[in-house]
Amino acid sequence: MQLAEKKSLFVSLVDESVAYWHCYLWHHRHPRTRLLHRIGSYVSLLGLGLLLAGQGWYFAPLGIAVGYMFAFAGHYIVEKNRPLTFKDPIRAGICNWVLFFYEIFFDVEAKLRTLESLKLNTDQMSSI
Repeated sequence: MQLAEKKSLFVSLVDESVAYWHCYLWHHRHPRTRLLHRIGSYVSLLGLGLLLAGQGWYFAPLGIAVGYMFAFAGHYIVEKNRPLTFKDPIRAGICNWVLFFYEIFFDVEAKLRTLESLKLNTDQMSSI
């Protein structure tokens, strides 16, 4: 594979990832949805912490399951959309943790306003 082909492949991968991140953010535009996701992420981390502390192996899968219940409640009750986890679980999982840390260090609302100003095809992004 030539250098130009590798560069083109990398650029298309980055473009695709940015588009997915925008779609992911749009699916989490309501603050209550993000709050439920954050609670779910903390529950997952608690389960992992209990596993690592030797309290029992079952805390990790239990924490993840309860964490997903919080996240799914955000989608079905607040956003009224279908979680992206069903279409692309790996990228959605990565984006969940990116969003988790993004909310700590950056202004998610400002990013959402920027996305809205870009006039993206949000109909395609937000249906169940």
